[in-house]
Amino acid sequence: MITTKNQAIQFLTTMQQLFPFVHPEDDLTQINPPFSDDQVKYLDARFYECYEILPDPCDTILTEIRPTMPMFNSKL
Repeated sequence: MITTKNQAIQFLTTMQQLFPFVHPEDDLTQINPPFSDDQVKYLDARFYECYEILPDPCDTILTEIRPTMPMFNSKL
């Protein structure tokens, strides 16, 4: 269960590292390769908790999380 801003940011950071193209607003049943039903249930609950704590989790990903991640900031 996510109950603090720090936990929400850590969860979103981990999701960006593991699944960089999955966003809080996505329908997780439509992701390919698909998540299992249990995974969808778990992740939907965690994303919901993030929305309860953060004003805009998607904005947090774009403005706070991705700028610190080398995979999104490497110079080609």
